[in-house]
Amino acid sequence: MHSLAKTKPSLGDVLNNETSYPYSLDDFATFLDQTFCLENLEFYLAVKRYRYYASNYFNSNNSATSLLLNEVTEIPEDYYFDDASLRGDTPAHMDFLKQKLLDIITTFILPNSPREINILSSTRDDLLTNVFQYNNYHPSILDPVRNQVYELMQASSFNQFLLEAGNTELRMSSEESEGVDSDYSSSSTSNVSFRGITRSKNRTKIFGAGLKQKYKKLIKTTSSKINGH
Repeated sequence: MHSLAKTKPSLGDVLNNETSYPYSLDDFATFLDQTFCLENLEFYLAVKRYRYYASNYFNSNNSATSLLLNEVTEIPEDYYFDDASLRGDTPAHMDFLKQKLLDIITTFILPNSPREINILSSTRDDLLTNVFQYNNYHPSILDPVRNQVYELMQASSFNQFLLEAGNTELRMSSEESEGVDSDYSSSSTSNVSFRGITRSKNRTKIFGAGLKQKYKKLIKTTSSKINGH
């Protein structure tokens, strides 16, 4: 985990949840929420979940896809639903993948979707063609979209986030050097402030849990529409 150090983390470090306050994934989510770009991060993490779910299925289906397992970064288990029954090439697993990918499409990809992301129309069309015309559910079909969203976060948000997080880090260092009994140095649940929002240092896992609850609701709603209920 990155601590309060002079070397700034990369976007990949943050997205892999390998950083700590004020550069944590939770801090980045707060920043994106305030700049109305949170859907980019939500989509990126949704794809990461899908790749996790798909790795078992496609690894058992074809040894050539076994590299996918090595590409899936280890994520805290609270980022995922229980998939203990989804192991290997089974009809239930494929149905599960279909539903998850449809959730991603109806939430982030389709025009006027609830959390529509800003991607090239050609990239959107290629993804929809893969799914609905060729019935392709391999996670690699999401790579062009994921790469565009990554580049968008890198170009439009991440540098400003590093700047503001760095300012917070400087304030923390200044307070500590002045002998102030700072909340930031405590490992308790003392509150800290990031861009005017009162937050707790132990919020990283809360963010993951929040997304989990949000996706439960989205999955329930989408499933009802798909099944005609």
